[in-house]
Amino acid sequence: MADRIKGFPPYNIDAVVKIGGSLMQQPERCRALIAEIETLACEGHRLLLVPGGGLPDNAIESVDATYPLSPFTAHHACALAQDQTGYMLADSAFSTRLRPCSTLGACRQAIADDAVPILLPSQILFHMDPVSWSWDITSDAVAAWFAWLVGATRLVIVTNVDGVFLNGAVSDPAQRIAWIAAADLARLGHTSIDACAADFLAGKGLSGAVLNGAHPERLAAYLRGEPTIATEVLAQAPTTMAPATSHPAEVAS
Repeated sequence: MADRIKGFPPYNIDAVVKIGGSLMQQPERCRALIAEIETLACEGHRLLLVPGGGLPDNAIESVDATYPLSPFTAHHACALAQDQTGYMLADSAFSTRLRPCSTLGACRQAIADDAVPILLPSQILFHMDPVSWSWDITSDAVAAWFAWLVGATRLVIVTNVDGVFLNGAVSDPAQRIAWIAAADLARLGHTSIDACAADFLAGKGLSGAVLNGAHPERLAAYLRGEPTIATEVLAQAPTTMAPATSHPAEVAS
């Protein structure tokens, strides 16, 4: 968290957790992930959740594949899809402490009330217009921008694979990258995290991780500073990349 400046109260957010829309295809696993997030909040972790587009976004992409949408339509529809996924995740069918928030002030209040804010990003995106109207920008990049905006130092991309893999070989555990500098991750292009998000992390000096939401304990381990199965994205790294058999702390030592 950045140093406090008089007259500018902090949002008190330690990490932004982007919940990939793909996880909504397995509702029970999604509920288990949210339960773990709520436990982490009880431990004192101050988290802001940013939803992916999920099922509504899939419908938009399906239409676009046959009848290409204008950038204006695609951008605005996908932002609203994130809102819809956020509302569903905050519903009592999935959670007990998540609170949907459409402003950052509401997020700050939710944390003060011991709730877990899940951001409905469309209105902020529409009013501030911070990202390109392009399919290159996904909810990963949106989450990275919000992490920077609220002063969080870490971004966690929770998706349906175990991290970032060399050559996209997600079925080969030996190809998982244990950790990588954000700038080098951006040079890999679109992987388990979009290239714009990785480039933004590098440009703003943010770190983070990409991990599998089907194993909620991995999110908990990462936030607690424990080794786990993930790809850690480092703002500064002693070397640019390490295989799955190593951990940043081991190299740093």
